Amino acid sequence: MANWYQIHERGAGSIRMELLWWVYRIFGIRVLKCIVSIITLFITIGARGARTVSKNYKKILNAYEYAHGHNLSKFSSVSHINAFADSVIDKMSTICDNKTPIKFAINQDDDWKSLETLLLVGQGAFFICSHLGNIEALCAIPNAADKCMHAFMNTGQNPVFRRFIARHSNYKNTIIHPTDNIDISTASDMYDALCRGELIMMAGDRKSPSAPDKVIKVKLLGRECFLPMGVFRFARACGHPVFAIANMKIYARKYCVFVRKISTITPEQMAQEYADFLENLILKYPKQWFNFFDFWN
Repeated sequence: MANWYQIHERGAGSIRMELLWWVYRIFGIRVLKCIVSIITLFITIGARGARTVSKNYKKILNAYEYAHGHNLSKFSSVSHINAFADSVIDKMSTICDNKTPIKFAINQDDDWKSLETLLLVGQGAFFICSHLGNIEALCAIPNAADKCMHAFMNTGQNPVFRRFIARHSNYKNTIIHPTDNIDISTASDMYDALCRGELIMMAGDRKSPSAPDKVIKVKLLGRECFLPMGVFRFARACGHPVFAIANMKIYARKYCVFVRKISTITPEQMAQEYADFLENLILKYPKQWFNFFDFWN
């Protein structure tokens, strides 16, 4: 099975995306979801690799649940892939239009209160996100537009969807930085941005295409896996508080935001705390794990 950066978009095309966009604009989100569910079913039939990865993920998850006395998660690879398609619809409608607003709840624990206090005094924060849940939909959270967000990503991945978002996005406060251009000056610039109260977002669950061997070994669902060392080193170098963050769907058009403050003693400890954060949420929302590649290889 290919790694994540070797997998190309399936079922995507500029014309197809624009047609779906106009279906949404004219007929609304319910009609769009019906059409996308049919398209996804046909794509899934031909997506043997994605189905295999989904089944393997479920085996690992169920083995961990059984060993720790949890109820076993029951879902098919088709419903798992359909959950991903549903999350793409939420991304598209929220970022580009939001005429059917998403509602948000906050998991208001001590870590959230720590983040809230930080933002109230005008300080920034470094967020390590993932491909669990729907982090992009966070742009619609009330007052999100008041903060400048620096998002680091592999700009060569999913080009069709990224071009679509760039054309239609209503949110202009996000600055995209390519992950392959990070150096010492980038950390200095981001330190200054954090001091201005701006935010940084970077995914911590996928290895860097330019440095696939620079990884940190962690345990997730009882199995060893590898996280990108550079993300945790970079977060630590920026010299501000670091939080793991996820935005999980709890009902139709309703999400809950979870955060966990990550210690910055060593990159290795940061990575394991981040993995523990993901594990807790995977057990609650197993179908929202959207890493459709051999993550534990």
